[in-house]
Amino acid sequence: MLKKLQKRFIRIVLLALMVIVSVQLISVNIINIYQRDSDIRNILYLISENDGMFPNGVNDTGGFINSLLNPFQKVQITIETPYSTRYFVVKLKDNQVTKISTQNIAAVTDEQALEYAAQIYRTAPGFGFLDNYRYYYTKDNATGKAMIVFIDMQRDLQSSMKLASVSFMVGILCIAALIIPVYFLSKRAMKPVEKSIEKQRQFITDAGHELKTPIAIISADADVLEMCEGENEWVTSIKNQTVRLDSLVKNLVTLSKLEEEKAKPDHNRFNLSEAVLDTAMNFETLAKTNDTEFIYEISPDIYLNANESEIRQLISILCDNAVKYTTPGGKIKVSVYKSGKSVVIEMFNDCEDIPQEKLDRLFDRFYRADSSRSRETGGYGIGLSIAQVTVQRNHGEISVFKTKPESITFKIVF
Repeated sequence: MLKKLQKRFIRIVLLALMVIVSVQLISVNIINIYQRDSDIRNILYLISENDGMFPNGVNDTGGFINSLLNPFQKVQITIETPYSTRYFVVKLKDNQVTKISTQNIAAVTDEQALEYAAQIYRTAPGFGFLDNYRYYYTKDNATGKAMIVFIDMQRDLQSSMKLASVSFMVGILCIAALIIPVYFLSKRAMKPVEKSIEKQRQFITDAGHELKTPIAIISADADVLEMCEGENEWVTSIKNQTVRLDSLVKNLVTLSKLEEEKAKPDHNRFNLSEAVLDTAMNFETLAKTNDTEFIYEISPDIYLNANESEIRQLISILCDNAVKYTTPGGKIKVSVYKSGKSVVIEMFNDCEDIPQEKLDRLFDRFYRADSSRSRETGGYGIGLSIAQVTVQRNHGEISVFKTKPESITFKIVF
């Protein structure tokens, strides 16, 4: 249980870190793309306002330090900006090209510039994208003049992609590097829980041993009273409750020992089909007293590598549970079969309708879906908890589901 809790702790911490790092990286890259596009739009607007050329003035906003302090400021226009910006301009008047300026870009000829302009001219004025170019289209309906300014965004796109790939690689490496410290921190975080659980187990074990003596004395005294006074309802009640209490204490101690992670069961390869059939047949007579039909669907010679005695105890618990809670005239079906590489055990029985919210709690300690019925049948609500721990100790999984409104199936997969 502690290992599962530790793994869950590690998963939650790493998931939280992944979410935080992912949000940061995505935010940084979105802001970077937005800022680059904003700078390009500002340059496009300046060129368009200056008749297709860069303005002569220099917009010095304070240099490097000011850029750090104010990363969302507008792009700085310096005397070097015209030489680092690859752009071309197409001017038109009354649907006729009046000027094509491609001297500031080497990758585009006048003919190609004209083709790009032809694709945009019939669209609405404004900013847009065309291939690797960002453009700004302005048009004066009064004079019939129009101008389209294109800026090559290839370097900006490549830089944005590099930033995205590098940042996400760094993020993955950071998360991977945190696995080791998170693992050791999780051990420290689990120590108080481990101590608490250990104390609880020790208390149950000690209490179980301490209770054995008074239970034995009460049982012996009840036998003496019965011998002296004869059989009566009070003595019979004492004896019955003593038997129930003794069984409950034994179950609690058994569960505590099974949950002890240091005590791993010895595994051996055995014939599961024979073990299940041999164990289940012991409950046939008890089932017949309740007019219950016992059905076997056990494939022959299925072997399992597990602790045979614990698996037999598991089958006993499930059969006992099925016999107690099967409705009169109902059916119990025990199945063993292979599903791919897995070995499956199923225990089906007809029963009263159990709501889903109660079905999910059947493995909880001392939980009983029908407490009044459980008192009649002698149930403690602890058998299925033992079954669950037994399955987990033998590297399997147990689940319960409704096959129809008034029947349930316990499924175990190894």
